[in-house]
Amino acid sequence: MHAPTQPVTERPAPNALLQTLLDASPTGIVHLRPLYAPERPAEVADLAYVRLNPAAQRLLGLPEYPAATDTLLTLAPQATALVAFYRAAFESGQAGHYNYDPPPPGGRLRVVAQREGDLLVASLMAEAAPAAGPAALPPALAQQILEQTVTAVCVLQGPEYRLSYTNQAFEKLFPGRPLVGSTVAEALPQVPQPDLAVLLQHLGRTGGSFVGPDVRLDLPPTAGQPVPWGYFNFRYQAYQTSGQPSYISISAHDVTRQVLARQQREQQRAEWQRLFEQAPVAMAVLRGPQHLIELANPAMCALWDRSAEQVLELPLFEALPETDEPRTKALLTDVLATGKARTTHERLGPLKATQADKGYWSFGYYPLREPKGQVTGIAVVALDISAQLRDRHQVQELNAELSTLNNKLLVTNEELHANNTELERAQGQLWQLNRDLETRVLEGVQAARTARDEAERQRRRLANFFQQVPAAICVLDGPNMVYELVNTDYQRLLPGRKMLGRPLLEALPELADSLIWQTLQRVYQTGEPHEEIGLRVPLARQEGGPLEDFYLHYVQQARYDERGRIDGVLMFMLNITEQILADRRAEKLQAEILATIQRRAQEHETFYQVFEQTSALVALMWGPEHRFEYVNHSFQRLFAGRHLHHRPLAEALPELVTQGIPALLDRVYSTGEPYHGTELPFSIIEPDGHSRKRVYFNFTYQAYLEEGQPRGISVFAYDVTEQVSARQAVLASAQQAQALAHSLLIANEQLTRTNTDLDNFIYTASHDLKAPIANIEGLLLLLRKQLPPEARQAGLVPRVLTMMQGAIERFQLTIAQLTDLAKLQHAYTQPAEEVDLPAVVEAVRLDLAPLLEEVHAELVVNLDGCITVSFAPQHLRSIVYNLLSNALKYRHPARPPVVQLRCYRQGPAAVLEVKDNGLGLTPDQQSKLFAMFRRLHDHVAGSGVGLYMVKRMIENAGGSITVQSEPEIGSTFTVTFPT
Repeated sequence: MHAPTQPVTERPAPNALLQTLLDASPTGIVHLRPLYAPERPAEVADLAYVRLNPAAQRLLGLPEYPAATDTLLTLAPQATALVAFYRAAFESGQAGHYNYDPPPPGGRLRVVAQREGDLLVASLMAEAAPAAGPAALPPALAQQILEQTVTAVCVLQGPEYRLSYTNQAFEKLFPGRPLVGSTVAEALPQVPQPDLAVLLQHLGRTGGSFVGPDVRLDLPPTAGQPVPWGYFNFRYQAYQTSGQPSYISISAHDVTRQVLARQQREQQRAEWQRLFEQAPVAMAVLRGPQHLIELANPAMCALWDRSAEQVLELPLFEALPETDEPRTKALLTDVLATGKARTTHERLGPLKATQADKGYWSFGYYPLREPKGQVTGIAVVALDISAQLRDRHQVQELNAELSTLNNKLLVTNEELHANNTELERAQGQLWQLNRDLETRVLEGVQAARTARDEAERQRRRLANFFQQVPAAICVLDGPNMVYELVNTDYQRLLPGRKMLGRPLLEALPELADSLIWQTLQRVYQTGEPHEEIGLRVPLARQEGGPLEDFYLHYVQQARYDERGRIDGVLMFMLNITEQILADRRAEKLQAEILATIQRRAQEHETFYQVFEQTSALVALMWGPEHRFEYVNHSFQRLFAGRHLHHRPLAEALPELVTQGIPALLDRVYSTGEPYHGTELPFSIIEPDGHSRKRVYFNFTYQAYLEEGQPRGISVFAYDVTEQVSARQAVLASAQQAQALAHSLLIANEQLTRTNTDLDNFIYTASHDLKAPIANIEGLLLLLRKQLPPEARQAGLVPRVLTMMQGAIERFQLTIAQLTDLAKLQHAYTQPAEEVDLPAVVEAVRLDLAPLLEEVHAELVVNLDGCITVSFAPQHLRSIVYNLLSNALKYRHPARPPVVQLRCYRQGPAAVLEVKDNGLGLTPDQQSKLFAMFRRLHDHVAGSGVGLYMVKRMIENAGGSITVQSEPEIGSTFTVTFPT
């Protein structure tokens, strides 16, 4: 039972008082925002709903905050006269009055509108319909129907407000308690009495009613059981006798399922919003033909170089004038018109970025559809593809350099060895191999990157989807069913159980003899999927806790590896415990209601008012032709605009004839046996007389007997469309997840084959190129020996011989680089172990000892902070060697080199730092430092691949490397090893 949160005699704060008045007011209050015509910016063309109070929601059938696209003309195209009235009231600033006849379910409305700042405030008051209402019910019949309703009802009488009547549903809420004749304080001690007493006294003095929506109520506990609770809609109604208040009725309707469902939807919406904001790609949502920016995550705002406040709720071309071009307009119009996705590749970037910093982006435009299939918006997804294009350009630059080198070798050989057939043949082989290398390297690298990127995208998409699906999902690996993946809803089902990495029977031993374990084994052996609906499974929510009965709806699906063998099982599960228990309670309650005889009388008006206020659909039909003798407000609202009273069902509701309803009613009328329907679908004609809507109901048909003979049939029905739609959506999501898992498996297989082909190609190419280069080097050595001393010193001969030798050495270095790159592809397979860092540094120092002595370098080592580092030993030595050798090679010519190497702990991570006083790097050079085949200084021999390999080895292991440098001062390289 609901009590006010503060006595009615106290005065709340002004804002709280205004909010309370709006929520409690029987007059509908609507806030509207004007919408202006694009071609006539000063003219109000339509109005958008901003907010509706509860009374307005009931009158117009809209939520409190309608969608941005729900405008007055989109919802009611015929309401042009009402729009003209609102336009005049807004532009004049004066209050106006208007009589409006909206489409069903409402009748005529009295509208008063006045401007308030940039908004228009309208009050709506329903006028009584001229048609005569249904005939009054006989008191005995009203009593019987009231006793059978699921709405809890009690009546308070007299100045002490003692309970003079309670129906069966009310007594079920407080079992074993003497209610009738007791005061509220005696019967319901857990309700805050001072607040409730103030409310009752206020209603007794003034009359009227009080509504308490979605109120949580803790019910009387049962011995040994937790305190039950639920959410109820309460209504307090005062009734008068001879002009004086004498009765107060209290009705409570259980809305626990609806409140919990709404809370779950709000939580899911918040989770989707968080995922949208944190997405690593740029995303936005455009609505309507004007492409209003409805959503834009931070990544998209950064790409646009605008804040969310600058773009949201504005047309795209108004918020981003630089995109207003024919090609973009045509593309967006095509997506809305055809419902087909489109992609483009463009050179874009933040407006504040320089031309050199702007990157290449891949844009995807995907249609957004309403439930009926119409396209009302576009989802825009942008992906930065600059790195892939830069890699391709680097390969092209390498090919160009190789081509230039070949041309130089050809010219030199023609001048010095015109008659040397062997050298020409070798040069021809080199040229052909070079062309093959260029083509195959470009194709292999591009194919590998494309396949790897696609596989990674599919993997991330599947992982995100599994976490976001509103159902419990897990992936079990191997015959022991080891938990490999557990999504949020699955863990929330058993919050105190540790499952990841553990076999199913070790994590949940209570499943050892269950049907779930038996069907998992069958699916793993046969590959045939299995589904169970409403299976009772005893489980403990906490480790070692008591067992609780769960009713589950689950689907088990086999998972296959790249060779098509079963290696695990995917399980999608819904917890339908509350639905099963609620259905059982409803069936029991309905049976009790239909079996109970009304035991006491009550005034006719009291029963009629309470009966009219229930949200259940109630109807009473007389005779074998099933004529409607009475329908309550909820039943009439479902069939708005239909005349039902005293008409046979087949004539009043012809669409139900083809759905088999008359046959069910005939059977109940002839046998006297009740009929119960659960989640049965009905197709109902809309008020427009053409379109249909599909709804689901739990209902009961009960024969009404007089002197043992059937007189009519009573109908009790409850709308369960929302629950059925939610379950159907979850099942559709599970099927979509299966399809995504299959596509990921195919992509992984393709990536494995591509990587293998690329490794074999690089190894073969580098091996085949060694022999021709060795032949050329041998011929050059032979030429040096054969030339007389005076010929070797004549003219350009010494310079040409030196250039030839340098070209051969650079080509040998290129072949070595290809071999190193092939080895780098296996960096992931190198196991990490605890490595003695001082021993590795000392070994590298001994290797570099000749160079240290030659350049008179000072090497300062401080490794007290980390004696050991967890890393692959071979890769750790390569990292230290590259960093120290680079510090010596790129020393400053004006001062002796000083290199400082130290290691320290930063939290759990080990950090290695190499600092020198060498040439240093400009900011532009730093941005290109780790690129493949990129050399920033030409005066020192190098491959241009050393730092690229260092970065790859570190990042493959999960670490990072950064550089800080100033020209003419020196550089500091910082390596953070993975924890």
